[in-house]
Amino acid sequence: MAITTYEQLQTAVGNWLDRTDLDTRIPEFIELAEASFNRVIRQPDMITKDDSFSISGRYTTLPTDTLEIVRIVLDLTPVIVLEYMTPEELSERRVSLTGGGKPYYFTTVGGSTNQLEVLRSPDSTYTASIIYYTRIPALADGTNWLLTNHPDIYLFGALVEAEPYLKNDERMPMWTSRLDKALNDLRLQGQRERHTASGLRMRSVALG
Repeated sequence: MAITTYEQLQTAVGNWLDRTDLDTRIPEFIELAEASFNRVIRQPDMITKDDSFSISGRYTTLPTDTLEIVRIVLDLTPVIVLEYMTPEELSERRVSLTGGGKPYYFTTVGGSTNQLEVLRSPDSTYTASIIYYTRIPALADGTNWLLTNHPDIYLFGALVEAEPYLKNDERMPMWTSRLDKALNDLRLQGQRERHTASGLRMRSVALG
């Protein structure tokens, strides 16, 4: 059967489990798989850009779907590309780089607030282009690119999350192996796409 919707995925997981007592747990298996995907998957499909991101203070709340920042560029002449530092490095640098001004460094502060911290503290409001990885949208809220293009990752991811209920099921090593292979294939695909895009940019500069 085709797996293109959340409902079809739940049916497929139930068919593979061949257990009628886990039907109410299947949405939980899918949700747990999605949490794992957001920790390990970083694909071009997840990258988005905001060209009107405002930085007006030491701390700025990031978009709620932010997973990881790729690049921050202040819209100035010339532009300023902010350099990433760990929170510890930024704290140490702040001791010697006091006062307000144009930001040159950034880090992220985790937790539920998911904030951007910059150094120096801005002396005015700066507009920036921010490129970042977004969370994979939950299937419970609708379909997403991962299910559309890679339903096998969702299927085997959910099956692997069922392990605590299956208790040494002999099928588990096969499901885990299939998931690992699918994730590795996806990672290689992403690397090819990034390499191709980089090569095209280099050729464009050469021809210019």
